[in-house]
Amino acid sequence: MKNCIDIKSAQGFTLLELLIAMTIFSLMSVMAYAGLSNVITGNEVIANQEKQLKELQRTMMFLERDMRQLVPRPRSTGFNEFAKAFEYGLDSEGLIEFTRAGNPNPIGIKRSSLQRVRYDLEEKTLVRKTWALVDHINLEPNSMKLLKDIESFELRLLDKNNEWQENWRELKEIPRAVEINIEHKQWGKIQRLIPVQ
Repeated sequence: MKNCIDIKSAQGFTLLELLIAMTIFSLMSVMAYAGLSNVITGNEVIANQEKQLKELQRTMMFLERDMRQLVPRPRSTGFNEFAKAFEYGLDSEGLIEFTRAGNPNPIGIKRSSLQRVRYDLEEKTLVRKTWALVDHINLEPNSMKLLKDIESFELRLLDKNNEWQENWRELKEIPRAVEINIEHKQWGKIQRLIPVQ
């Protein structure tokens, strides 16, 4: 009987073989999930570090662009009083306010190309504030949050006699160069030297 099926060769898996196959499949699934989870976590860490690095680069770009365009134009505060063109050590936060050139004017409105800029430290975040008018009195500034987690922000300023100053209250001119020193929670000490004009 050639057409008869051999019963012994047609048997399926035993229960033990099925359990072993399921165990191996489960172990492989767990290892694959752990690997995938590590890849996802690694991608999140890298994306977060990339975001923080872009934040730092953007902050340095604004600081450098602003400092390179300082102009010796004081600001009228009203009642024949003037704020200096460059002020450092304004308050307890010890940040800066100054006049700069290069105020963008994409639609060609008749106005000055100068603007007033101020940097403040608010809850360990560096905030850039700008006014389209230099002689603003009660205008609200445009605010932009730049760099978070700042432990300290200090400047050293090179005067016209090539001497470094840490306080600019008594001086009326603008500095020749600005050295920025930032202590950051993640990046540590950041130092940048920017020549003015």
